[in-house]
Amino acid sequence: MMECIRRQLMTWFNERRETSMQWTSILVPSAERRVAEALELARTYQVLRANEAEFEVISHEGNNIVDIRNRCCLCRGWQLYGLPCAHAVVALLSCRQNVHRFTESCFTVATYRKTYSQTIHPIPDKSLWREMSEGGDPSVGKDGVEGVVINPSKSLRPPGRPRKKRARAEDRGRVKRVVHCSRCNQTGHFRTTCAAPI
Repeated sequence: MMECIRRQLMTWFNERRETSMQWTSILVPSAERRVAEALELARTYQVLRANEAEFEVISHEGNNIVDIRNRCCLCRGWQLYGLPCAHAVVALLSCRQNVHRFTESCFTVATYRKTYSQTIHPIPDKSLWREMSEGGDPSVGKDGVEGVVINPSKSLRPPGRPRKKRARAEDRGRVKRVVHCSRCNQTGHFRTTCAAPI
């Protein structure tokens, strides 16, 4: 089963590497489509600029507030998907910003190519694997070449139930209440434990 998974992953990595070499845009095609749809929707919106980063976008659905510095919109589409929503797109276009610069880096073609850049190498058949010599030193194979011996770890789990790492009351930031003695009016003890003379 593991061999089947390795072969499938090896095939997928190679296919995705080859497919991504044909892309010429900044974003992967699925993200590019979403941005194009947002651009199409944004044509009917009206933009009012509050300052260099905040905008009010008026649409037939209602008003939305866009903050391009914090990359957020009142519709929460930008925060949820990492791609500018239609409100953000129209705000970015109104201040002549490149919409592609305001997408998350995971949607870029460069990141996609980097994800699949590593190669999963083929493994020879099990019959061709080097076997250990029988009854002899496990570090020496049949052909007499020394191999690497991997010993088990030396750390052992201690016996008994593991100790609980719970947060104490002092760690939670609670302030301790100061107690007062009603007999001598000093702090630090109660009336019952007061040692002051009457």
